[in-house]
Amino acid sequence: MSVDESLPALEPLRVTVVAQVTTPVTQAVVAELRRGAMQVEIGSADVLDGAPDTPVYVVSVDPATGAPLADRLVAWAAGCELRPGLIALIENGTGSDAESMLAAGFDDVALAPVSTREVAARVRAVHRRVHWKGVPNGRLRFGELTLDLYGRALWFRGKTISLTSIELAVLRELIKARGRPLSRIALLDRAWGEEDLEVSERAVDNVILRLRRKLPEPDVIETVRSVGFRLASW
Repeated sequence: MSVDESLPALEPLRVTVVAQVTTPVTQAVVAELRRGAMQVEIGSADVLDGAPDTPVYVVSVDPATGAPLADRLVAWAAGCELRPGLIALIENGTGSDAESMLAAGFDDVALAPVSTREVAARVRAVHRRVHWKGVPNGRLRFGELTLDLYGRALWFRGKTISLTSIELAVLRELIKARGRPLSRIALLDRAWGEEDLEVSERAVDNVILRLRRKLPEPDVIETVRSVGFRLASW
């Protein structure tokens, strides 16, 4: 079972940058994304009024006042038929702020000051994760799990579970492993992509924790001591 993650050659990478207040950082990010031949739209909280216009949203979040907007965006994205990828851009934030955004449901976080090229790389990585093709009906199955790659949802024992793009990517790799254990490094390489980003193994643990919280039976994902994680066999 394989998934072709290559992007269509003629499809421009489209992204929306959402900012309550335009800052030099957001302006620099927009300029870098456009230099990278991306189609960039500028948005505000008004994006919550309809369906997503682009597959990836970069959201400028003020760590002191931006939590309500971040929560609203996560809730909006989760309710979309095709859920967009969300990247938080936090100016003058801390590691704790980044962890809060990931726990809230964002797919990735960039802490400013940050290289605009790194932000562009993160956008490409998330974009790849929300564009899967080549799988019959866009679905992967293992036991009682059915993963909808297009709808970005999991079906398990009659329940539909909405997933973030990175949750989907991690679960996709576990399903493809068919019950074989995958190390944290393997999951980082396969789910996060090959971009040179500073993502630690702790990020894998955080995503596994979020998946277990969403599953009616958390033990579906087993921890293999000194190895990594696998799906329970039925």
